[in-house]
Amino acid sequence: MDAPIWQKLRDKLTLQAVFQPIVSLTHGRVAAYEALSRPTHAEGYEFSILDVVDCARGAGPEGEAELDAMALSAIMAAVGELPVGVMLFVNVSPATVLEHPELLYPLAELPCTVVLEVTERSNIPDVRWQAFTLSLDILRWRGLLVAMDDCGAGYSGLNRLVALRPDFAKVDMELVRGVDRDSAKAQLVEALVSFARRAGIAVIAEGVETAAELHTLGELGVGYVQGFLLARPAGGFLAAKAAFPTPGGETPAADPAAALGAAPGLFEAVVHAARDATGADLVVLRRLVHQTLQPVAMSGVPDEPLVIPLSAADPLAQAFNAARAIARQTRVEEGVAAAYGSLFGAPVVVDGVGWGILTVKFLEENRIRGDLADLVTGLADEAGLILAANRGGLLPSRTEAIDLLRFTVAHPGDHSVFLARVIRDVERVTGSHDCWIGIVNGPSFDIVSDAGDLAATDLTEWLDPTSEVGRMPPGVSLREARRVVVDDIRLDASLAPQLEGLLQMAIISAAATPMLYEGRVVGILKAYHSTVAAFTEDQLVFLEEVAGLLGAYVGRSQGERS
Repeated sequence: MDAPIWQKLRDKLTLQAVFQPIVSLTHGRVAAYEALSRPTHAEGYEFSILDVVDCARGAGPEGEAELDAMALSAIMAAVGELPVGVMLFVNVSPATVLEHPELLYPLAELPCTVVLEVTERSNIPDVRWQAFTLSLDILRWRGLLVAMDDCGAGYSGLNRLVALRPDFAKVDMELVRGVDRDSAKAQLVEALVSFARRAGIAVIAEGVETAAELHTLGELGVGYVQGFLLARPAGGFLAAKAAFPTPGGETPAADPAAALGAAPGLFEAVVHAARDATGADLVVLRRLVHQTLQPVAMSGVPDEPLVIPLSAADPLAQAFNAARAIARQTRVEEGVAAAYGSLFGAPVVVDGVGWGILTVKFLEENRIRGDLADLVTGLADEAGLILAANRGGLLPSRTEAIDLLRFTVAHPGDHSVFLARVIRDVERVTGSHDCWIGIVNGPSFDIVSDAGDLAATDLTEWLDPTSEVGRMPPGVSLREARRVVVDDIRLDASLAPQLEGLLQMAIISAAATPMLYEGRVVGILKAYHSTVAAFTEDQLVFLEEVAGLLGAYVGRSQGERS
């Protein structure tokens, strides 16, 4: 096809936007909608949208951009009734991202989180790949998220997924079809899910048509699904409380708080943990998106405004800008009666940068007390650490995040469950085994295993360079606050007394990394491997990043208890 054919079709073409829900397998509720286009022709000819896409592609980048502009216009006109808190997925061609990204800028102004879907089938030339990713980065800076569509269908496989690092990966429907009967397909999906978890990417399976496929996808760890089994594309949106079957066959209780976001599940985990802990009537987590604070998760009945410009006189915007918490105890502010009687908001900081704000609200006035303020502030701080950790794949599943948050609320002095999960993920990422985390706890050096077991040892033994444990890498790292790597324990004379026992545990190389907080060593991350010189520089950098996060986690927790 060529440009004249596209021009003749374009002039008599109309696109209608329809929307298909993307459903959380954990809760059986709508997490997002994908916007799709349905074409009609003024002279009554019938075309599928794939025919129209092929025609526009035949006209080159300008044709693809024109088609995307038509689709975006239809979507923008129909999206006004999108339920609060859910995301919107929009398909775009790589050509538009490359040549006309300005067409996508209006999506960043919508009062919802927008995800750009880019197909993995697209064969972007290597010479244009850097320009393509740069253009995507600019769109991300504007607050848009990215999904890679058709994962598993293209020639490039995981390589493109690694290079693009999208927020979402959509499993191609050809892999989903019959996944319950085809072990090879199941293994491919499981491998994709495993990689995506470590990379902080949420996985969505599309084209789900049978209950057996749904059940298998749930067992394989897929977090979100869409397909005819759940709902067909339609011109409107389902009610906020619409519920769907889960893989186990149960329909969970309806809850209007189905809002998810760029770290799917972590956001929802934060708000539900905060509501459970405080008994608040409304909890909202907002993140900074293009100079506005936009809701990404909530629990309770929302009030207005949900989207808050940073330039607004709203107290939450002012609190975020000033990087401080805010408390209000009365329903009436400056003569205006609010729906909620009292509120408390605490900023969420990720890697030292303002990320968003966590707000709890009560219908009653005067509900904010010191202990509640401390609890919400602690949850906001912990959420920032967890979100940062999730970027490195440390918390690979939504369920683990919820368990962690609820556990730490109920048991603020015990971190062994969280630490055990981190250890297990370090073992998976590095291929190491028998890893452990040691925490300086007064006169004790508490060691947590990957099973969550905690053993208290004498700190003075580890600090003594003449003792058995003091000569080992963790003791040296603890005393000298530096990374200690042993490529072959058989060649290290200081380990001779322990050599036989270490070899029996299949330990050949080892790495000990200090966990620092405010310049002091608060613990050690120790990893063992069964091969010589097993820890590459990239892996050692990874261990240092993990140890840095753990140092902040442990140091802040100890500071709160002191």
